[in-house]
Amino acid sequence: LNVGGEEFYLDLLFYHIKLRCYVVIELKTGSFKPEYAGKLNFYLSAVDDLLKTEIDNSSIGIILCKEKN
Repeated sequence: LNVGGEEFYLDLLFYHIKLRCYVVIELKTGSFKPEYAGKLNFYLSAVDDLLKTEIDNSSIGIILCKEKN
C-alpha cells in the first residue's frame, strides 16, 4: 500500500465475497504485543481508504501470533 508516498506491505490481504469486505491478516512469530493492534488498525484504515468501494463493507483485521498467550 502506498500511503503518503511511503510503501507499506501487508502480510496477507483477501477479499471475502459473501461479506463483501477485505480481510487483512498479520502474521507474527512471537507472542502478542499491543503495537500489533495499532499497526493492524493503520492497515485497515489504509485498505478502506485506497481499495474499498461504495458497495463494500468495512475491512476486517486478524492478528495471528505463534504463541497463544
